[in-house]
Amino acid sequence: MAGINSTASILNMKNSVSKLVATTIYTVTENQKAKRGVVSGGCVTIGNKLYPYYPAVDMYFESGDAVWCVISDSGTAVVVGK
Repeated sequence: MAGINSTASILNMKNSVSKLVATTIYTVTENQKAKRGVVSGGCVTIGNKLYPYYPAVDMYFESGDAVWCVISDSGTAVVVGK
């Protein structure tokens, strides 16, 4: 019985964290006005500039896919959606 309660607790925690991450990403995206880009290898092309990128959450995309990005202060594109 303890295993079932532990699993349910972990799932509840995961759902809470997922909601918090989604809310945070939405807020950052709205405040910084996400830009549309296209994945090309290890970079995202936005306009005529290339940016290295990393996804804000676990998502699948591949070269040629259009994605929404927020440019960080360090010049990295943070992929926030597809």
